[in-house]
Amino acid sequence: MAFLLTILFIIVFILLLFIVILFFFFIFDLFLELPYVGTKRKRIETIMSFAALKKGETAVDLGSGDGRLLISAAQKGAFAVGYEINPLLVAISSFHAKIKGLSDHISVNKSSFWKADLKIADVVFVYAMRKTMPKLEKLVWEKCSKGTRVVVNTNPFPGKKPQKSKDGIYLYKV
Repeated sequence: MAFLLTILFIIVFILLLFIVILFFFFIFDLFLELPYVGTKRKRIETIMSFAALKKGETAVDLGSGDGRLLISAAQKGAFAVGYEINPLLVAISSFHAKIKGLSDHISVNKSSFWKADLKIADVVFVYAMRKTMPKLEKLVWEKCSKGTRVVVNTNPFPGKKPQKSKDGIYLYKV
């Protein structure tokens, strides 16, 4: 009986520890300039359609979250590079890539996207709050190569006219 109670106590302790750790990482996320918001499947389809990725191209996701866009880009044959500052989301992205057998096509950097190497990108994915968009617009236009396709989710760049838009998704070309 004592053995079973000990095992039960250990299991409860591990579950509570796990909950506390998850809580810490999501609280951490609330204080970031760009908190995590997962992209809905229907939007991913539109984003990928606008991106028009070809096999061998490179897609960069600024604030890659749980890796949904990275996985979708890799499934299209692209090399996908994510920048994510939340270590829990970096781990989740890496885990999803491994489960889907895409680890060789996905790289997730635990780093601020403000330091991202955008010269390598054929396509850049952006999903940010309205107040951050002017700063992101400047970053993208300064660091991307001419011809880079930029797909923005929800909040358009304030100083640029998109080439096309649909349901809150915007396509730009640098």
